[in-house]
Amino acid sequence: MATIKFYSVKARKAVEVDVKNVKKVTLKNGRSAAEAMDPTTGTKMFKILSAADAALLG
Repeated sequence: MATIKFYSVKARKAVEVDVKNVKKVTLKNGRSAAEAMDPTTGTKMFKILSAADAALLG
């Protein structure tokens, strides 16, 4: 099971989220990013994707 590591600002800790719960989005400047919900606090998290993380999402 592949996971992507996000940082939750509200919980102030790193959170690993399963790839099937991550949505790939494109920012206004053309960069790809990932969007997910924090499983503990329910807040929305964003992360600019590295090449390795982008390969996991397809």
